[in-house]
Amino acid sequence: MAQPLPIAGWYPDPELAGHDRWWDGATWTETRRVSSDSAAASAAASAAPVPPPVGYAATMPRAPRGPGLYIPGETVLQPAPAYVAPPVVRNNLAVIGFFLSLSGFILPFVINSFAGGIVSIIGLRHSKKLAGTGIFSNGRGISIAGILIGFIWGFLCLLGVAAFVLFEVWITGVTNNVQFPGSPVI
Repeated sequence: MAQPLPIAGWYPDPELAGHDRWWDGATWTETRRVSSDSAAASAAASAAPVPPPVGYAATMPRAPRGPGLYIPGETVLQPAPAYVAPPVVRNNLAVIGFFLSLSGFILPFVINSFAGGIVSIIGLRHSKKLAGTGIFSNGRGISIAGILIGFIWGFLCLLGVAAFVLFEVWITGVTNNVQFPGSPVI
């Protein structure tokens, strides 16, 4: 069975006493430094040079290394891909229709409410297109609310305007003592 390779690091230089040499995990590099340990320097002078690993090291192909320390047999983790936010898609027609419908409460005009309902219908059709592309926050709910508020409040305002006009016609007729055809004589 082959011996595992030593991890990358500084080791006593097998060729030059009193120096350290960088072992990259597979081979010796040409990078050297003066040994910081004087005891290691004196021991290195008296000891035989350290040969590079043989066997497994000689047969192991050199693999490309990523950042950090690679130890044979360990799983090398790759960095996670950068987070890419999904594009923000807004259904502006739905929002405009909703607020136009709500403006009928503040300014009780029939035109505001009906216009808000119509723009909300267009926004609802746009939300169906967005849902077909996989965008789920597409303004469907606010479109439906704009349609309901716009047409219900618009119809109520229209009834109110009609009642006001009929009331004014009636009051005008009573105050001017106008006799409508077919009505009893007073």
